Amino acid sequence: MPSPVGHALAGLAAGWLVQGTPPLSSKAAWTREAALFGTLGVLPDVDLLFQAHSGPTHGVGAAALVGLVAFVVWPGQPAARLRAALACALAYSSHILLDWLGSDSSAPIGIMALWPLSREYFESSFHVFMAISRRYWQGAAFWRQNLIALARELVILGPVLAAVVIARKRRGVAGLGHARP
Repeated sequence: MPSPVGHALAGLAAGWLVQGTPPLSSKAAWTREAALFGTLGVLPDVDLLFQAHSGPTHGVGAAALVGLVAFVVWPGQPAARLRAALACALAYSSHILLDWLGSDSSAPIGIMALWPLSREYFESSFHVFMAISRRYWQGAAFWRQNLIALARELVILGPVLAAVVIARKRRGVAGLGHARP
């Protein structure tokens, strides 16, 4: 399963893909959204603190809850709140997609992607992302595995995020973005 760096990049790309363009003069808006969407991309792994990794936090139900909370707390008109809710839910959901596409070496194998509809664990047979090792005691093998996995994530997700940022900036320059009030 991908690293926190990979998850943050995917969360950024997913959230910014939906959110639209903040005013170009507002670097603070870009920074706030980067922090929010990056955090949401990593958030499902909070379950590691409770030794319950890949469970309900890795399901579509949790993503829907994130979207609902965002809709309730986001300021502005309903259309802006709905766009933000979808952006937040998609940023969170990016984690589910990446973990599903990742190699999993820790039982239970896969993720509860359809929670709460199903408690079954799912894993793609096509592994795009390498497993991140948590075996820090293995020294050089631990670092080699994780650095190779991180490099692969950057090669895959870096261009995706760059394309989203470029498109987002062009929308803002063309005046086609959806700026928040």
